[in-house]
Amino acid sequence: RSDTNPTEVSTDLGNKKYELTLWDGAGLKAVDEALIAGFEAKYPNITITGQYDPDNVSGQNGPRVISAKDAPDIARVTDMNSAVRGNHLVSLEAYVDAYGWDVPDSQTELYRVDSNGKLGSGDLYALPNSYSVTGIYFNTKLAEQLGIDAAPTSVEEFEADMQTAKDAGILPMMTYAKDGGTSFVFQALMANNSSAEDVQNWILQKSGTFDNQAAQDAASTLQDWNNKGYMPEGVNAVDASTALSRFCNGEGLFFPSGNWNLDTVAKALGDDVQFFAFPGATSEDEPNVAANAGAFYGIPVNAKNRDAAAAFLDYTQSAEAQQIIVDNSGYLPKSSTSDLKANSALQQSMFDAYADVLTSGHTSDFINNATAGMQSSGLIPNFQLLLDNSITPQEFTKNVQAQYDKEAKQ
Repeated sequence: RSDTNPTEVSTDLGNKKYELTLWDGAGLKAVDEALIAGFEAKYPNITITGQYDPDNVSGQNGPRVISAKDAPDIARVTDMNSAVRGNHLVSLEAYVDAYGWDVPDSQTELYRVDSNGKLGSGDLYALPNSYSVTGIYFNTKLAEQLGIDAAPTSVEEFEADMQTAKDAGILPMMTYAKDGGTSFVFQALMANNSSAEDVQNWILQKSGTFDNQAAQDAASTLQDWNNKGYMPEGVNAVDASTALSRFCNGEGLFFPSGNWNLDTVAKALGDDVQFFAFPGATSEDEPNVAANAGAFYGIPVNAKNRDAAAAFLDYTQSAEAQQIIVDNSGYLPKSSTSDLKANSALQQSMFDAYADVLTSGHTSDFINNATAGMQSSGLIPNFQLLLDNSITPQEFTKNVQAQYDKEAKQ
């Protein structure tokens, strides 16, 4: 369809009145509303009304919302494959040129689709305005009690710190397996054993297999850590909100999670917590970080006001908008953090640790995004079986790859 690839676009909206709608998940309402307020102050002739679905259904509702006849003008894209293959999104390339957006390939692979409908290269269909990154929350108050004076810079140091905590009767690592939290350290270990590029190629269905030595060794390490008592007792019954709450109450030296929990942890632990990237295999190795966009907006084909919608996308790239994102979320801004003011010591530790991560070549998307059912049908059940020693690391990687193959062939 030619209307998915506009060539005539305008950045001059004049004084005409525009009324736009924006659709997103409810968890992003606070930052979206702050961005909308900033944008409307700059463009008094444009109003944007937000529409929000509960987070637990926004993923499945996204494709229906984007393909509707009365689609919103701006929408977070929850399934890039179905959106582009169904011709439901506008290519943003003409706007990239018109506005001069900085969209490095390394940060936008998952929002690009080629002429054959394959993710990873080609036209840009959604524009990221910030990033989710994984890492380790580090209770520095407990660390001080244990005589640990700095965050570990290698996996060996990380393990030694966990053993020190265990010996002192302190939980080494708060984590959860009821809904997938063990994937964060697993993915970092797997990338350390191979490379972030290998992991990314598997996620994008370009090349590689999950059933390999790097993943098996990472699974073996994870299983070993649980057997040594480094994870909470009954980890398979612990869910994300319980783990977060327990860590915020001071339980656990380390908590692998993402920067989406930054504000909650900062409010609970104040200056007694840092956020650092899970270390490389040795102190000389750069960390491998799972990262994807905190919010990534696209313009549906049926949007009534494409040029005005693109003006909002452009606003999200500005220094003003990036500070709004910092003030209203834990996401990592896409622009340099040197000119942005952190709102907590914890957020500053993220800025310091992740300053160059997006351009390092050591990032990949989240492995649970490899296929639509990977998290629920591939990773969660098999991590649980691995952690209660029902399956071997070799069976774990074979099972996950089988789920991937089943979906990739559909």
